[in-house]
Amino acid sequence: MPYCWASKDFAYAFATMVVWHYPFSPRVIMSFAPSSNLDGKLLLGSTLLLMLLFSWMAGIKNVVVEWVSPASEEVFIVPNILMIVVDDLGYNDTNAINPDGIVTPHITELAQNGVTFRRHYADSTCTPSRVALLTGRYPERSGFRPTGIEIPAEYSTIAEQLQSVGYMTYMTGKWHAGEGRVEAWPQHKGFNEWFGFLNQWELSGEVTDANKGGTKRPTYRNPMLRVNGGVLEQHEGHLTDILTQHTVEKIKHLQAQKQPWFIYHAFLAPHHPIQPDERYKARFPNTPAGEYTALVTQLDDAIGQILTTVDRKNTLVVFISDNGGTNKQLDNNYPFFGKKADMFEGAYRTPLIINWPGAIPAGKIIDDTVMNVDVYPTLLASARSPIPENLDGNNLWPVISGDARSQRTGRSWEVFSSNVEALRFSFLSASDQWRLSSTQGLEPSLFNLSAEPAGKTNVAEQHPDKVRELTRDFWQAFWMKSLLPVAEEEVPANSQHRYTGFDAMRTPLHYGLAIGLEIGPLPQDIRQLADDRVIVLAGQEGFWQLRYSGNLGLEWVIGNQILRDASFEPSRCNAIVLTNYFQPLAHLPARAPRSKLKMYSAGLLRDFQRNFDCTTITGGAIETPTFVNYSGRAKFSNLLLSAYSDNYAPQVKPEFLEIYTNAFQDQTLTLADVELMTSELCQ
Repeated sequence: MPYCWASKDFAYAFATMVVWHYPFSPRVIMSFAPSSNLDGKLLLGSTLLLMLLFSWMAGIKNVVVEWVSPASEEVFIVPNILMIVVDDLGYNDTNAINPDGIVTPHITELAQNGVTFRRHYADSTCTPSRVALLTGRYPERSGFRPTGIEIPAEYSTIAEQLQSVGYMTYMTGKWHAGEGRVEAWPQHKGFNEWFGFLNQWELSGEVTDANKGGTKRPTYRNPMLRVNGGVLEQHEGHLTDILTQHTVEKIKHLQAQKQPWFIYHAFLAPHHPIQPDERYKARFPNTPAGEYTALVTQLDDAIGQILTTVDRKNTLVVFISDNGGTNKQLDNNYPFFGKKADMFEGAYRTPLIINWPGAIPAGKIIDDTVMNVDVYPTLLASARSPIPENLDGNNLWPVISGDARSQRTGRSWEVFSSNVEALRFSFLSASDQWRLSSTQGLEPSLFNLSAEPAGKTNVAEQHPDKVRELTRDFWQAFWMKSLLPVAEEEVPANSQHRYTGFDAMRTPLHYGLAIGLEIGPLPQDIRQLADDRVIVLAGQEGFWQLRYSGNLGLEWVIGNQILRDASFEPSRCNAIVLTNYFQPLAHLPARAPRSKLKMYSAGLLRDFQRNFDCTTITGGAIETPTFVNYSGRAKFSNLLLSAYSDNYAPQVKPEFLEIYTNAFQDQTLTLADVELMTSELCQ
């Protein structure tokens, strides 16, 4: 789609010349209106040529970006985009939403001159929310519950999308959307440049063998930061001030360029530790509440500095908190029950404000249910960027303009503990009336949000039919979100089947996966060879192998670990299922990268390892295809997601859903996965 740049003065001159034929309003920005008026097209074309000529001659620096639709006569202003993400700010914290909240004039100004969504739902912890914002997809699809390895290459980030239509992209602050591999860092996810930190534990320096036991702590004081993914370097001062100054300088630089820009500015504040700068701390009582108020006040002032720098008329600003507050210093989420990392209403309700003066209504309040995944398509629509298919988010411009209601169909959230069977979940019904919540596999609680918006009173005993209905709805949503594509390719030359795609390339590292293998009957010549040497039957190069010899039987080799099946019979078909649960390669000191490995044959457990150190796996190998030799085949199932993928044609089978539901209740989810996969093999 073609675009041009012109100064504000020329933009106004242009509007004056064409207003008789092209009435301009915010509605024009939000919609295309095709026309066949040839005279109008000629007028538009000649006017734009003149604008380009004069702009070139004038050497303009204050840039307004306009897009011309080739299919219409409309001229569309394309905004610069500033997304401000704050960390752990509760719904009740600021007077932008709560009149009695902390005085935050700059955040409040955004709300007064923009649109506030009072029923916005994020995720309950940091990383999933950031992945949702960056991809427009529920984070569970890529294994982020509550942490994960990386955003898959199959999912283009908002930065990548905006780059493709001419935006310069920049990130400041906290990434926290995949840190295990360099390939997961911002410079590989669509950002031209970035300045900040991968996670809050980096701020006090590199995690070494000596301090893995939990001695590392986040800090705002003299933080360690990276420039474009380089080594950590110490910066003197308070983290909030340092990040703000860098964004201010970057905005000044970008606004001097003749190109639209997108800045993703992610504060750590007011995430713990509560460390306001001394100049703010001195203004408030020396109490936990006072220190928190000081940190939020400092945050608001920082936002004000950034807003003062940007051209507000041509900048769309998004202000969002990643999850509910912690409720440690203040009652952050009042009136909603629950806090960060819970499965209740207060964990998910967070502030969302969209501001674009002159283009959207000022002071508008929207009570429709919206999600953090909706921000992605909304911003792409603003930039006239193509919107990827199969997003979970919806474009909010029709809601903002008042032309439509939000199109939500319910939402489920899930978190697994280190035990595969320990599922915590919450489910918001499609009607927005009911919330079903379960913690640690216990009986679910039910909350009638229409009767009690706070979501505090459990009414499960009064509505057993509704509990059963929503439990089934949860599992249906749970399963559908988890169907990940795998492509199969036959390689006749070496009797090999090769598998690529999300599951295949990351099996079995990505957060807990299972692979079912149909092995045998092996050809006679291969069996004879196996009497003398080891034959590789399946695997991922540099990652794992399934191998056979006459002397040793079947062996699954992954890293430095070997699991064995002495019962393997090469003259018949063998249904082999390899399962593992990996704790994510995360930064959290309490989460060592350990895994459970299990090897099944014919539905029986043959060998297992409960404490496998997954740091022995080299990171680069996860992108290699999965292969099966000698006419065998593979099936992939994501254990933790209850997914079942088959050749880009995933299907939900009702009988499977029943098995999963019952298996969860009986705490035998792993075995159910094995049974399902075994039933599909060696038929």
